[in-house]
Amino acid sequence: MRKGLIVILMLIFLAPLSFSWEKGSVGLNMRVSRSPRVGMTYHLSEKFALRPSMGFSIANEESETEYRPLVDLPYISGERETETTGVTFGLGILFYFYSGRDFSVYSGIDFNYSRVNRDISFSWQDGSIDENGETYQTSAMLGLQYQIMDNLGLYGEVGLGYTHGLFSEDNGVETDTKTNSWGIVNSGIGLVFYF
Repeated sequence: MRKGLIVILMLIFLAPLSFSWEKGSVGLNMRVSRSPRVGMTYHLSEKFALRPSMGFSIANEESETEYRPLVDLPYISGERETETTGVTFGLGILFYFYSGRDFSVYSGIDFNYSRVNRDISFSWQDGSIDENGETYQTSAMLGLQYQIMDNLGLYGEVGLGYTHGLFSEDNGVETDTKTNSWGIVNSGIGLVFYF
């Protein structure tokens, strides 16, 4: 499966570079958002562009919590630590409905796949809870891009989307969970460097 994933990534990121592109029609993106991403923008025409991307995130959360093993027993105080890692692959299809000298306004559809792993440990018990999952996300977005220089642009976008998640947890008893949600997704700001 890993070899297949590597081949797909190579096709998405490297194969389009083998075509003859006009100067300024291919750009490298770096986006800061909830899940930072790096990607490429391929302008197929003045109005349409493809934007494959990938991101990686690590989060570590510590909290003080109370645990009551049984109703008649007192609370036990302790710490809970959650370490989350994730990798995301995305493809955006952009439509530029206004392109001026320095400003461009675009809308688009964004498709994302994420793989997430959480390791949750508690100070009052041995072992930890291992949770693995994947999410599939589709969103409609609206963005604005400002050309700072000829080959450097700053962009911001906001998206409204649907996310479907499948998670499995193993803490002695295996459980599977499905999640569905609507909301503001894929919002962020970024830079694009055209070459």
